[in-house]
Amino acid sequence: MTNEIKDIVIPIDFTKNNVNFLKAAMAIAKRHSANIYLINVIKSCLLGTGTAGSGKFYYHGNALLDSSENLLAQVKNKLENGGCKHVETYATVGSVARSVTEYASEKSADLIVFGVDYPKKRPGFISSNAYEIITNTFVPVISVPYSCTKHEFQHMLYPVRDTEGVLSKLQSVLPIAKRNKSRISLLGIATGKINNSLLSVNNTIKFLKVKLARQNVEYVLQDVLIDENAEDRILQACKSCDADLVAVNVTTEKPLAKIFQNNFTENVIYKSHIPVLFYRKKKPEDALIQYVTIPYPMFPV
Repeated sequence: MTNEIKDIVIPIDFTKNNVNFLKAAMAIAKRHSANIYLINVIKSCLLGTGTAGSGKFYYHGNALLDSSENLLAQVKNKLENGGCKHVETYATVGSVARSVTEYASEKSADLIVFGVDYPKKRPGFISSNAYEIITNTFVPVISVPYSCTKHEFQHMLYPVRDTEGVLSKLQSVLPIAKRNKSRISLLGIATGKINNSLLSVNNTIKFLKVKLARQNVEYVLQDVLIDENAEDRILQACKSCDADLVAVNVTTEKPLAKIFQNNFTENVIYKSHIPVLFYRKKKPEDALIQYVTIPYPMFPV
């Protein structure tokens, strides 16, 4: 395997909801003997208080950073006492999503793991930190619902949609499947709006079967169907097959008619009751690089 998980970035906000999430993150890191990089981001709006009318401004930045570093040190000790081999901490100020994605890039992380909860209100064009991280990084992300207590991924659901990156997603799934000795359920979901979508999904499933067999990973074909609401079908399948983890491709598209509604990725983030592995395909290479690297026709992997 060429895609091992060696470095994991874990954003943390010190809320009481972190208990289950940290257990899951610690279990993942221990199974992969991975280094952990804890990060806490203080929002810029919290740095000071005061009003222009009063002419007074109180800067809290130093106190907030000191508090963050102390709390990070406590979490670090907890993780190390729990058996994690190497833990680093980092406290910073700024945008949560940007800071996390930049930190993951700086550390050449193989995985980002964070906890999520369904937001009660998120009107209009405002997006969440979770969604911003997932859609702005090429590092695979595992989101763990705060209420989830599943820490071992013995049964993984692998949805196969007619979308970009569904084959390369396997690169992120295999290390986890190998370490957990997981059984993978393949779920084919085609759309009736695209010509040959069902044929494409079936061909992809055939190819995945070959790849999984070569890696000695147990798999089963759950179903192949046509459905316009892929996220609902995926979430239903998670419950029906009692999956511990679902691996999906990141989708950022949102029709204008549904601009105020959640798209596929957002629905899966917040409605899933189990951890979700999000994979975003990297930008394709330009024609020259592709010609030099692959000078003959080849099935994508």
